[in-house]
Amino acid sequence: MLFGTRKSFEYVECGDCGCLQRVLPAIPAAEAYPESYYTQLQFVRAQPVGGLLGLREVWTRFRLGPGRIRRVFSGRRYARMDWFRRTKTSLEDSVLDVGCGSGRLLARMRRDGFRSLAGLDPGLSPRAKDLPGLRWVRDCVEAHAEESAGEYQLVMAHHSFEHMDDPHAALQAMARLVRPGGFILLRMPRADSWAYRHYARDWCQLDAPRHAYLLTRKALEVLCDAAGLRIVHVQDDSGPFQVWGSELYRRDIALAEAEASAFWKRFRLPLARFRTRGKVSALRRKGLGDQACFYLEKR
Repeated sequence: MLFGTRKSFEYVECGDCGCLQRVLPAIPAAEAYPESYYTQLQFVRAQPVGGLLGLREVWTRFRLGPGRIRRVFSGRRYARMDWFRRTKTSLEDSVLDVGCGSGRLLARMRRDGFRSLAGLDPGLSPRAKDLPGLRWVRDCVEAHAEESAGEYQLVMAHHSFEHMDDPHAALQAMARLVRPGGFILLRMPRADSWAYRHYARDWCQLDAPRHAYLLTRKALEVLCDAAGLRIVHVQDDSGPFQVWGSELYRRDIALAEAEASAFWKRFRLPLARFRTRGKVSALRRKGLGDQACFYLEKR
């Protein structure tokens, strides 16, 4: 329903942990990730490290420091600073972004003054290669783990972990990449959410067939135990899309179709986002939103 092909895909739900798993094997990349997929269309601008006269780096160091005032100055726009504060990641630490797509997040981090950044994505966007000062890896995470064990303070996977066909092997490989005391940051949809229970097959974050596994916290705890990790914090960072996107699908309207319609894009979609804010805020407070940021520490 993202592109409106309306093909059917079967998932099974674990009776123990509630995890959802796609029944079919891996889908050809060209079919799952066409040229119109959003990471292929993102424009990323290369900017100098640290910004004008290095002032942005000074500003980043200030926001990474402890204290409530610094967190307030970070604001919601700079929510990524919370990731680095909680994972004790400094500008000098090495960071790997698994499933980096267009490389936009890494480009922003480099602009903020982070110095040792790497991106891993088997389907790396051609535009990412033109960004200076970043290291790119095209191998799968398991292969990279054999070459770079213990290299990183932080390994991130922003909405890419659910795309992996073997989450057990992938998380163990990511754990090998992290140095002792380092962290893994997983941002992903969760099946133990109100949106999935309410919308079922119309839940927009099923995103078939790209999402191979949609985990619950219980399922992730099982994987963490096997990988020598522990969950130290969970932050619900879900948004209005879980409601208005699912309502579109329930009405048999694909996201691409709504965005292609001037009426929907200019009037209906902004109104839908506005009307669902209260509902989404309530879900976040209860921890029932359909995606979360999981902080995993290596034991």
